Amino acid sequence: MKTLFQTGKEPKTLVLERTEDGRLRLVVGLKKLGAVTMLEYFLEPEEARGLSEALTK
Repeated sequence: MKTLFQTGKEPKTLVLERTEDGRLRLVVGLKKLGAVTMLEYFLEPEEARGLSEALTK
Protein backbone atom coordinates (compact mmCIF):
# COMPACT_ATOMS: atom_id res chain seq x y z
CA MET A 1 0.00 0.00 0.00
CA LYS A 2 1.06 3.55 -0.68
CA THR A 3 0.38 6.16 2.03
CA LEU A 4 -1.26 9.24 0.50
CA PHE A 5 -1.90 11.16 3.72
CA GLN A 6 -1.12 10.62 7.37
CA THR A 7 -1.63 12.74 10.45
CA GLY A 8 -1.64 12.03 14.12
CA LYS A 9 -1.85 13.78 17.41
CA GLU A 10 -2.08 11.52 20.40
CA PRO A 11 -4.53 9.99 20.99
CA LYS A 12 -5.84 10.13 17.37
CA THR A 13 -4.42 9.02 14.02
CA LEU A 14 -5.71 9.21 10.46
CA VAL A 15 -4.19 7.46 7.44
CA LEU A 16 -5.30 7.42 3.80
CA GLU A 17 -3.72 4.75 1.59
CA ARG A 18 -4.07 3.42 -1.93
CA THR A 19 -4.13 -0.38 -2.03
CA GLU A 20 -2.38 -2.56 -4.60
CA ASP A 21 -5.70 -2.99 -6.46
CA GLY A 22 -6.30 0.79 -6.58
CA ARG A 23 -8.89 1.17 -3.82
CA LEU A 24 -8.65 3.87 -1.17
CA ARG A 25 -8.30 2.73 2.44
CA LEU A 26 -9.05 5.11 5.30
CA VAL A 27 -7.86 4.13 8.79
CA VAL A 28 -8.90 6.02 11.92
CA GLY A 29 -7.20 5.17 15.19
CA LEU A 30 -7.83 6.11 18.80
CA LYS A 31 -5.72 5.26 21.83
CA LYS A 32 -7.54 5.58 25.13
CA LEU A 33 -6.88 4.06 28.54
CA GLY A 34 -4.13 1.89 27.09
CA ALA A 35 -6.38 0.34 24.44
CA VAL A 36 -5.95 1.06 20.72
CA THR A 37 -8.97 0.98 18.43
CA MET A 38 -8.41 1.03 14.67
CA LEU A 39 -11.32 1.50 12.27
CA GLU A 40 -10.72 0.63 8.62
CA TYR A 41 -12.85 1.80 5.70
CA PHE A 42 -12.46 0.95 2.02
CA LEU A 43 -13.90 3.86 0.06
CA GLU A 44 -15.87 3.39 -3.13
CA PRO A 45 -15.04 5.93 -5.89
CA GLU A 46 -18.22 7.95 -5.26
CA GLU A 47 -17.46 8.06 -1.52
CA ALA A 48 -13.93 9.29 -2.22
CA ARG A 49 -15.29 12.02 -4.52
CA GLY A 50 -17.81 13.09 -1.90
CA LEU A 51 -15.14 13.21 0.79
CA SER A 52 -12.85 15.21 -1.48
CA GLU A 53 -15.59 17.72 -2.24
CA ALA A 54 -16.47 18.10 1.45
CA LEU A 55 -12.84 18.70 2.40
CA THR A 56 -12.27 21.34 -0.28
CA LYS A 57 -15.36 23.49 0.45
